[in-house]
Amino acid sequence: MDLNKISNFIKLKRKELGITQDELAERLFVTEKAISRWETGRGTPDISLLLPLAKELNIDVSELLNGEENKKIKNDVEQLIEYNEITKANKYNFQFKLTIFFYILSILSFLIYLRFEYDPNIEVNYFIRLLIIVIASIFVIIGNKIYSNNYVEKIEDKNSLLKLSHVIIFIYYVILLFNMVIFARYNSIYSYNLIPFKSIVNIFKNGIVYSTIINVFGNLLVFMPLEYFLIELFKVKKFSVNFILSFGIILLIELFQYVFKVGVLDIDDLILCTFGMMLFYLLYTRIKKDD
Repeated sequence: MDLNKISNFIKLKRKELGITQDELAERLFVTEKAISRWETGRGTPDISLLLPLAKELNIDVSELLNGEENKKIKNDVEQLIEYNEITKANKYNFQFKLTIFFYILSILSFLIYLRFEYDPNIEVNYFIRLLIIVIASIFVIIGNKIYSNNYVEKIEDKNSLLKLSHVIIFIYYVILLFNMVIFARYNSIYSYNLIPFKSIVNIFKNGIVYSTIINVFGNLLVFMPLEYFLIELFKVKKFSVNFILSFGIILLIELFQYVFKVGVLDIDDLILCTFGMMLFYLLYTRIKKDD
């Protein structure tokens, strides 16, 4: 069985029918990149797609596996077994190993973050810890992108892989969030501020740049990823529902900080965080609409 012959045959029959790679992909419910891989010999159709592919190309499965028309040397079962063995052997190539490599890098990066976060003998800047989580998330995205580009064929599998990326990064983010707003703090007294904009004005009056960035812009930005997960991972699309959830989550965090003395119940934090999440919602949904 010649895989290069099969790939050339797929390309030939598609062109004979006058359909594009995108059109064939739509008919098979696979990605356009999957068709491209099949036709260039960089990949092979999954065994579950052989029958629908042959049907779309107006040929028999045996002709598809032989890479030419009107040729049937072996019975279909023998051909399928041989095809399955060959494609299985070719699956775990360099791209697969590269995917595993980036997953390992992501896990190692996250473990380094945990070491910096929980070891009292190590003092690491807030922004460096945040950067490490970002890097760990990027490694996940790269690994899944490589796997998707080289192995994923069906659109439903591509969506599942995207969801897996979201879930892993969401776990990283939630742990980061808990460390930032709960575990990394402790107050010996109950403290609160219920006067709107009082804390913000005081911070700007003091003129401390680092404190301004952390308390003002940090509150604006830190919960924006949560809004992304609400939209893409939990499929909360409506603005009103997003606002209620965003406001409720921030309020619960502020109350938790106050009750357990791990932070200040500050109405300004509630305003800034909720505003940041809603600002992200408006910008993100606008960009998605334009696309």
